[in-house]
Amino acid sequence: MNDETYHDGRHHGACVHGTARPCCRHAGGAGQGALVEPAALAALLGGAAHGYDLRRAIGELTNGQLDVDPGGLYRVLRRLETEGFVVSEWAGSGPGPQRRNYELSEEGRDLAEGWVVHLRERERLSGLLADVLTEALAKEAPTE
Repeated sequence: MNDETYHDGRHHGACVHGTARPCCRHAGGAGQGALVEPAALAALLGGAAHGYDLRRAIGELTNGQLDVDPGGLYRVLRRLETEGFVVSEWAGSGPGPQRRNYELSEEGRDLAEGWVVHLRERERLSGLLADVLTEALAKEAPTE
């Protein structure tokens, strides 16, 4: 997937942040796990939050259509932090376990913009392929 280009000639590998890490690296596959990164970014655009709140926000933002695995969400958040897209700090001490609050960096906002471009292109190509398959199935002669 890293060697594909968009219809306008841009290479997937560059994305908006200019690193070799493509936004779309985790976009392959049909499972919901492929959507954890853009879902986490969308939730973080609403403001800093800890993991449990982000998971709940993702569910609310998607009308319950996307239920992210907590372990997968935390792995994505740690990776995004390591790569500079997210910053975190421990929340103040209070009752219950300590919680880490996550917040988007400016680079994280750029990454979210890159995901919009990628997902819109993916949506366009998925529609195109669905149309091609529909037409091919309609032309297929039934075998007896």
